[in-house]
Amino acid sequence: MSTTIIRPATREEWLELRKSGMGSSEVASIVGLNPWQTPYQLWRKKLGMDEPTEENQAMKRGHWCEDAVAQYWSDTTGRQVIARSAGDWLIRDDERPFLQVSPDRTFWVDGDGLKHGKNAEQNKGILECKTTNLVIDPNDIPKHWFCQVQYQLAVAGYQHGSLAWMMAGFQFGHIDIDVVPDFASWLISEVERFWTDNVLGKKEPEAINVQDVLAKYAKHTEGKSIEISDEVMQSVLDLKEVKKEIAALDERKAALEEQVKLAMGDAEAITYQGQTVATWKAPKAGVKFNEKLFKAENEQLWKQYAEPSQGARRFLIK
Repeated sequence: MSTTIIRPATREEWLELRKSGMGSSEVASIVGLNPWQTPYQLWRKKLGMDEPTEENQAMKRGHWCEDAVAQYWSDTTGRQVIARSAGDWLIRDDERPFLQVSPDRTFWVDGDGLKHGKNAEQNKGILECKTTNLVIDPNDIPKHWFCQVQYQLAVAGYQHGSLAWMMAGFQFGHIDIDVVPDFASWLISEVERFWTDNVLGKKEPEAINVQDVLAKYAKHTEGKSIEISDEVMQSVLDLKEVKKEIAALDERKAALEEQVKLAMGDAEAITYQGQTVATWKAPKAGVKFNEKLFKAENEQLWKQYAEPSQGARRFLIK
């Protein structure tokens, strides 16, 4: 497998190039191992049916902190991060250009490039940098992170990788991850299938959760009714029982809250053996827009800015 390195002139150009293939952050979604995105949701974005994910503060923080995580990793492991690997760039497969990755960093596995001369490329590894609020166990890393590193190694043709992370409170961790040939090969085949069948062929993946169903069917079909299976009917019956149990618990909860509030009177807090066990405080006064009054006094202006809004589908058990 031969590859080409592409170094776009701008970040905007890099973002545009990423749309023309499947990157490592998308692989776990394809194989159903991304807890935040399903194959169907990824498919909609790749076909332009939904807007691309807008970069939020957590994503920006991760991008800004790559240098710090890479430096922590280098200081901890004693390995040298390749300076030129910082920034926005791509490794793309020559025969199947839709296979492309953008490593956070690369590093010298043993020594440096000068030590290996013409064989320096074989001495490179991929470093994936993460920042997270999760508590990460090195012996049980998130599956979508593992997929990301394996796909990068497979496309780049490297044997060695490392995953480094900074947890909340600036706790650092890392783990080395070598390529797992059979798993990496399977990832490549799944990406190729998804690209060929679903992206180019526009074959729609199955909906696997409620978010998929709502993305596909934001509105119901008027008058449509379907006959369900015994299994789904049992779920309906079980749901009715659960709702009864919740209603009973809500009633018990309300009674207990009332008992405690009656004891509080005008007190801000109550204590037991010196420890605060509950508070009951009014929030600070806020400002509320009186839309009803505004419409009555400025109806034409209200109409100018009013837009139709489609409500969410409402689920009811009969």
